[in-house]
Amino acid sequence: MDEGFSLAPAVRDWGRILIRSFGIANWFYGLTGVYFLVDGLQRVRHFGPRPYEAKAYYFLVTINALFLVAVFLTGYWLILIRRRGAVFSNYVFSMEILFWVLSSLVELKLVMSGNATAVSVGMSLGAVQGIGNMGTNLQMLTAYPLIALIALNLARRHLDRKRSWNAPQPSQP
Repeated sequence: MDEGFSLAPAVRDWGRILIRSFGIANWFYGLTGVYFLVDGLQRVRHFGPRPYEAKAYYFLVTINALFLVAVFLTGYWLILIRRRGAVFSNYVFSMEILFWVLSSLVELKLVMSGNATAVSVGMSLGAVQGIGNMGTNLQMLTAYPLIALIALNLARRHLDRKRSWNAPQPSQP
């Protein structure tokens, strides 16, 4: 192999490119999530016969809005190649996955309980689960949180080894 051979800067900086790409993807998912969430809020005029549907819907919308704010914030930090963006993404995406799984399990447990109020709450949650989680449904549908967790942790470890967080990069010829 020729001693003068060197990898192209893009190949050497794959970690930075990957992190910035996920920052842009965060903004894409955040913007589409906000669009779907606002669209859902504008379309919902009345709720079904279950007494807790409105409360369950607004609870889910609030949780989704908090997730979207966190996705925008981590996206901003990732675009700037900040380590805190990769670290905070671990928390945000882990919490999104955990919320998705736990909300389904809690809903199932409530519906299967013998308590009439618990059944009513569980049925209300089930009735609005799809429209209440419109902010994060696209992420879950495409498995983005899981993919982002894996890829960002690989890139974070790469940049930690190189100590190249926020380091100025040489200009391209």
